[in-house]
Amino acid sequence: MNTGFYSFLSIAGRQGQFPYFLVQCPLRLVPRLFLFDETEIPASLRKLRSLDAGTVEEVAQYLIAQPDDYILAPLIATINCQVTFTSSMKDHPEIGQLTIPLTAQLIIQYGQHQRAAIQQFLIKAPEHGSDTVPVMLFPDPDLVRSPKLYTDLHQVSVQGSRSQRILHERSDLATFVRQLIDETPIFQDRVELEKTTISNRSTALFTLSAVYQATEALLHAKKGAFISSYQALIGQKFWLQLGEIIPEWGQVICREVTPSHLRVNYVHAHTVTLLAIGMAGHTLIQAHPDDWNERLQMLKGLDWSRGNAQLWEGRAMVRGRMSKSRDSINLTTIAIKRTIGLTISEQESEIESRLLGL
Repeated sequence: MNTGFYSFLSIAGRQGQFPYFLVQCPLRLVPRLFLFDETEIPASLRKLRSLDAGTVEEVAQYLIAQPDDYILAPLIATINCQVTFTSSMKDHPEIGQLTIPLTAQLIIQYGQHQRAAIQQFLIKAPEHGSDTVPVMLFPDPDLVRSPKLYTDLHQVSVQGSRSQRILHERSDLATFVRQLIDETPIFQDRVELEKTTISNRSTALFTLSAVYQATEALLHAKKGAFISSYQALIGQKFWLQLGEIIPEWGQVICREVTPSHLRVNYVHAHTVTLLAIGMAGHTLIQAHPDDWNERLQMLKGLDWSRGNAQLWEGRAMVRGRMSKSRDSINLTTIAIKRTIGLTISEQESEIESRLLGL
C-alpha cells in the first residue's frame, strides 16, 4: 500500500462499454474500505438502499458456525473517482496493479449483507481477518452509473414484498415513481420503501407499493409500458398540487402534524384512498385535459376525517376500520369523482346501489 493510495494486484476486464477490475480484499479491510448506506454517500443513492437485518444475521451465523469451510460470493462496488491500472505481465496485459486514491469512496452495489455479516464474523473470529473475498470494482467518477448498477444487480434476486420489488424494478413506471418520492414534497422521506404495511410509530405516510399503484392508476400505465415526458409531467403536477390542496397533507409537509396523526384521523393517509385519488384523477384528466388542475381544487373543502362516517363508512371504512378491498376502492373513487364534479356512470351508480343500498 503506497502513501496516498491503495494498491491491489488486479485483473482488468470489460463488460459492454465499461471497464472493471477484479481484486482480492482481506476480510479485515472490507468494513473499513467499503460503504453502503453511510452518511458519506450522496442522499440520492442512499435513499433507495435497503439492508435486511435478518439476512445479515443469517449470513453472519453461517460464517460463525463453519469458519473453516465457508464460501463468500464476490462483492460488487463502484469507485467515485478515476483509478490507475498498470499492467505487470507482458504476455498477460490484463494482470497488473490497480491504484486507488485513499480519498476514494468504494460503494457496495451488491453484497451489502455479506459486508455487514463479515463485520460481525470478525468480532467472533478475528483470526480470519487475513482471509480474502473477491471484489469486482467499476470506476464511476460521477456516480452516474451507480443507481442503475444497484437496480440491475438486485432486481432478479429480490423476492420480498411488493415495495421491495418496485424499489429494484427497472420499468419506466417504477423508475418514475422512485423519482416522484424523491422530488415530491408529500412523499419525500415519508414513504416506506420495503414493507407493505406501516407501523403505528413509523414516520412514513404511504408505502412505495401504494404510491406505485396510485400513480399507475393515475397515468393508466400498463406494466412495462413506456412513460412519456407528458405523462411524467402530469404525474408530477398532480401529486405536487394535491400536497397544496389537501390541508392535512400540507400540514405534514410543513411538519405541523405527524404522519401517524393522519393515519389515525384521516382516510386520505391510507392506501384505499390514495388509489381512489389516482383513479379519479385519471378520469378527471381525460374528461378535462385543459383545466383538470383547476377542478382538482374542489377537493380542498372535502372532509377527509374518519369521523365523517356519513361519507366514508361503507366506502373507505368498514365498521370504522380502513379497508383495502376492491369494492372499497371503487366506492371511494366514486365519492371523490362526485366531489370534483365528474359524471358518475350508470355502472358506478349500480355499484353504489348494490353495495350501499342507495
